[in-house]
Amino acid sequence: MARPLTAHINLAAIKHNYDLAKKLQPKAKAFAVVKANAYGHGAVQVAQYLDETVDAFAVAAIEEALELREANVQSPILLLEGVFEASEWQVCEDFNFWVAVENDTQLEGFLAANIKLGKIFLKIDSGMHRLGVEPNNVAPYIDKLVSSENLGELVLMTHFSSADDLASSATPEQLTIFNQARSQFPDLETSVANSAATLKWALPEGGWIRPGIMLYGISPFDDISAQTLGLKPAMTLTSKVISLRDIADGEAVGYARAYVAQGQSRIATVAVGYGDGYPRMADHQTPVLVNQNVCYISGRVSMDMITLDVTSLPYTQVGDDVLLWGEGNPVEVVAAHSSTIAYELVTRMTGRAKRQYHK
Repeated sequence: MARPLTAHINLAAIKHNYDLAKKLQPKAKAFAVVKANAYGHGAVQVAQYLDETVDAFAVAAIEEALELREANVQSPILLLEGVFEASEWQVCEDFNFWVAVENDTQLEGFLAANIKLGKIFLKIDSGMHRLGVEPNNVAPYIDKLVSSENLGELVLMTHFSSADDLASSATPEQLTIFNQARSQFPDLETSVANSAATLKWALPEGGWIRPGIMLYGISPFDDISAQTLGLKPAMTLTSKVISLRDIADGEAVGYARAYVAQGQSRIATVAVGYGDGYPRMADHQTPVLVNQNVCYISGRVSMDMITLDVTSLPYTQVGDDVLLWGEGNPVEVVAAHSSTIAYELVTRMTGRAKRQYHK
């Protein structure tokens, strides 16, 4: 029988979360961001399901976009980081990709390629200092792009560094810088909002929003749950108990003897580990559900297995269902006990976990 680790993907939940983003910003068009294999949920399956719903998709690079086209996904696709090689410009025209431009090399590459694109998103560095044109240098870029006969439409874009921190002044400061840079070009559409901004910030009306992590039912905020935001979790990661043993008071469990039993204890072994993407740093307060009952990690996470203290669950048997994260045990909680963020947990899921898609 196959190893029981399974990631159940609720496609209807992803559509619900996309529709919520549109409802929150009703005058905006919305990308469905499916980069990094749709944040670990399966880019092809997610895009195929949403293809007739979304305004467009967004990915990080051309390889991700080509994978979707090869799967017969028809909606427009934006390359959020633009192109990396001159040869990619022709591919963008051939497959109707939209492209971000954020530096001189990309600008001159587009102009020299003599290809036609439906949209270019000119990225402005409003304070993230990662990608983007300097605000005081935007006008020359716009002049060259607008004067090109090969471009259908130009959109101005930026990215927020701290939209997940509602107490930070960074987001309004970045908006001010962005608005000043585009003030001479009021007729151009804009795209500024990631998931956190879409959910909680006042934004310019219209343009394009870019919901990413919220599509998968995960909150971008440390102190606001996905449920409170109206999001539905899209991934439920499950496995099964594969072994049970009783250990005496003072006996240790797992590598480095990191967990020592406090009294007579019953230990369950579960088929999942960091080789599957489960976080090795999960502490001994990390909750796991066995038959919907809460228990906790006991011992270090190993490559293929974890161990749980099920002393309080005396009827536990080999073959019992284990819910690692998802409905009833949010991935955000698991991430918090693992000194990381939920984004990392879902995107680093390996191919060993079977994906089952539910509509």
